[in-house]
Amino acid sequence: MACLATMLAALAHSGSSTRRALSHAARMSVLVRADGSPASLLSRLPRVIFTDCDGTLLGPDHRLSRRSRAALRALADAGVRVVPATGRARSGAWTEHVLTEPALRNGCPGIYLNGCSAFDESGGEATVALEPAAARAAVAFGAARRELATTVVYVGGEALVDVDDELTAKLAAVGDSPLRRVPSLAAALEADAVASAAAKVLLLCADDEATAAELRAAVAPAIAGRGAELTRALSWCLEVKPAGVCKATAAAALLRAWGLEPADALALGDGENDVSLLRLCGASVAMGNGCSHAKEAALFLAPSNADDGFAAAIEALVLGHARMPQK
Repeated sequence: MACLATMLAALAHSGSSTRRALSHAARMSVLVRADGSPASLLSRLPRVIFTDCDGTLLGPDHRLSRRSRAALRALADAGVRVVPATGRARSGAWTEHVLTEPALRNGCPGIYLNGCSAFDESGGEATVALEPAAARAAVAFGAARRELATTVVYVGGEALVDVDDELTAKLAAVGDSPLRRVPSLAAALEADAVASAAAKVLLLCADDEATAAELRAAVAPAIAGRGAELTRALSWCLEVKPAGVCKATAAAALLRAWGLEPADALALGDGENDVSLLRLCGASVAMGNGCSHAKEAALFLAPSNADDGFAAAIEALVLGHARMPQK
């Protein structure tokens, strides 16, 4: 883990002050470099593209647009491996209209649950789970603070809940892992087999920054010292996950297995949970709708996912190689 941390630090992109100085309009209108200059074709065709899903590859409706599908098919034709790297599990209704896209190969290879689950090309899965004490502490916090958050526990391909409310309905509408209602999450986690298999605990909250900040400040002491950390993928979700496990750790393992370097990869993302991946890869793109941390970590800034930022980035940076004569 220390080696990976050193690698990530060495690959971290500089120039955050310049990025912050860019005008909002310049960042959102076209694909640009972090210094505001126009983006151009990468010097070589990436061997691998790691892409976040919600807020990046998928539009605000959590589906693939026609333009994004065309970009994915062009990447497949060019022989570029596309790897989904998402906080979602590799299960649920979303897989039927996303992972069935030929370029995504039914999600194998793929990175799920923010690196806690990774599949290779053959469908073999490597998993990392929360420490049982961390899972139980997060669930106990959620039970005590139901006015602030609704708790969801990811175990295998399911998301366990013990309440039906607007937030669990919102999660279900996104098409994530099938929700399974249990009488009590705390009681479910009394079983060691369940507690030791919990990959992450999701705390759903109101979609505003003040509530998210209050939730983060409140839950951090509850999980302190239990081998867990917090991250955020969507504005209304805070995640408790294993410390040191992230999309970058899973991506680095896949690259090593393929005999590739981070310089061979392009990453696209929009959230706090994408920062490590954006810093790992040789080229990186943040969406216009992304958080400030993602934008500061990326080399390029794309339009928002509502404006087909994924496709715009792929067209500008990658697909020109497919039209160039090969030496």
